[in-house]
This record gives sequence, C-alpha cells and structure tokens, in this order.
Amino acid sequence: MIVVLGGLLCLPATGAPISVGFSSGPPAGPELSAAAYEKQGTALMAQQNWNGLITTTNEGLVLYPDDAELYCLRAFALRQKGYFTEAVDNGTRAISRDPKPIRYANRGFAYLALGRNAEALNDADTAISLNESYPRAYAVKALALINTGNLTGAGQAVDTGIRLDPKDPLFWQLKGRVSAAGGNCSVAREAFNTSLAIEPDYVLPWPGFGNATTDLQNAETHCAVPVTEKIPVPTKAAIPPVLAGAALVLAILSRERR
Repeated sequence: MIVVLGGLLCLPATGAPISVGFSSGPPAGPELSAAAYEKQGTALMAQQNWNGLITTTNEGLVLYPDDAELYCLRAFALRQKGYFTEAVDNGTRAISRDPKPIRYANRGFAYLALGRNAEALNDADTAISLNESYPRAYAVKALALINTGNLTGAGQAVDTGIRLDPKDPLFWQLKGRVSAAGGNCSVAREAFNTSLAIEPDYVLPWPGFGNATTDLQNAETHCAVPVTEKIPVPTKAAIPPVLAGAALVLAILSRERR
C-alpha cells in the first residue's frame, strides 16, 4: 500500500516524554544524532510503524529534549494510535520550539479528532498566514468548516487544496463529502472515485475518519435513485388542438340530440 504523507512530515521537538505504554528511556544502542533520529522516524512514518515511531522519538527526545521535529513526529504517531490529547500536547511542544505551518496542521488534525473545531480552524488559519501555499492547512480548515456546517467555506478551502496539491487523495475525499452534503451527488461520486484512483487504501488523517470507499457507497445508496418528477396536470391551454376540436364536436352532437 502506498502511503500518501504529502506535507505531513514533521521534524521533532522535545519535552517530558509522554508515557503511552512504550519505552521512553535512554537508547539501548549507540547514541545517535538528532538528525539520525529524525531520519529513522521519517522512515518509520512511511512504513506506518506507529509503535516504532513512538519508541524512536521517545529515545531521541531523551537526548535532544528541544528537538521540535521529534515532537512533531511523535505527535503524528500518537494521533494515528488514537492518543489525540497526547498528540495535541506534543504538537504544542513542537510549535513552541519551531512554529512551522506543518506543525500547526499536525496539531489541527488532532484537535479535529477531539471535536475541537474552533482550535483546529485557528491552527489552520495560522498555518495559512505563515504560508498560504501549504496544502494541508486547507484540509484542516475544510474539515473544521464542514463540521460546523459552513459548506461554502469548506468548498473554497478544498478547491484551494486541490489546486495546490491535486494528487492528495484527502482533498478529493473532502470534495466528495462537501458535494454530497450539498446534494450534488454526481460531483460527489466523481470526487470519491478520483480519491480512490489516487490511493484506494488511504485512511489518514486519524483512526475512524473513514475512507473514500465507504463515502462512495453512502453516496450511491442515498443518491442512486433520482427523485420522481411530478407530472403536471394539463391545463386547458395545454390540451392539444385535436382533442379540443373533438370535444367541441361532441358538445354540438349532444345539443342536437336534445
């Protein structure tokens, strides 16, 4: 399976290690540089080895407690494991050390997973203010706006994201969700199919988010049967001339029989 990480790669930051059932002690092997831990973490992220990523970043942060990238990587792994509050905490530590747009987006997704849409929208807007060409900030913004019922704003954010990164399956999935919510079923189906064509197994940004396959099935279920149009009752003006003439003849014959 291809993992589309897009702009989600983070590089660490540090602080008191968070215990979530993984080792947070000093590394058992030879001491590595911060850059080496970051490189290992990025490779583990690409493999979706979240347990390994948490262990690696924990070890690195023991030695380099001010490495923003390691915090960001650990926040990403914690989010994928469902530790959303811990992911926010690590994201905050990363931002406090090096406030890059990617780190605001990373924390924004964790806020979304917790249902904290206002904080997520604030992180998205902050990321955009730092770099208006950073795609994933628009994904966070779109989701926050979808969740609060602002489909127009969400659609604008999605379209901007697609323009910046047309190969990101998440944007096409979000376009499908916005279109389906707005009743535009044909566009929704096309968008979900585009997402699946790019990456059929895409399941980010957090567990339980749902994938485009399920979204497409829902769209097919609710949009497949068109609403039956009501056939208008003909008015006098709409009666064909031939029928009108026949009615006149019958009326005359009826009078003659009287």
